[in-house]
Amino acid sequence: MKKSHTEVQIKLEGKVMLFRDIPSSKLKPIARALKAYSEEIIPWRELAKDRIKAAGGESAHMVKSAREGAGLTQAQLADKLNIPQSNISQIETGKRSVGKNLAKRLSRIFNLDYRVFL
Repeated sequence: MKKSHTEVQIKLEGKVMLFRDIPSSKLKPIARALKAYSEEIIPWRELAKDRIKAAGGESAHMVKSAREGAGLTQAQLADKLNIPQSNISQIETGKRSVGKNLAKRLSRIFNLDYRVFL
C-alpha cells in the first residue's frame, strides 16, 4: 500500500513555494515546530473590524480597499464600470449594496473572486 503524501504551500517574502509528494512522516516535525507560531495568525476580519465597521460593512470595505489598492479614484472606477461616481461613493459607505452583477464586473477589474464583494 502506498504511503499518504501531502502538499504544502508556503508564501515567503512575496514568493509562493509549493512542495508536493512529501511523506507525512517528514512533515510531522516541521508541523510541530510551526505550531508554536500558529496562534500569531489573526483572521483578516479581526484585523480589519474597525475599518469594516467604519466603511459601513464588509462589501463597502472590500470595494474601497480594492479601488485604493489599484490606485483608482472613485471617478475612475465609475468610468470603468459605466456607472455614476455617486454610486461608488454610496457603495463605499454602505448606503448601496453590491449585487452579483456588479460584483462580477468588479472582479474582472481587480482580478479577484466576485464573492469578496458580496
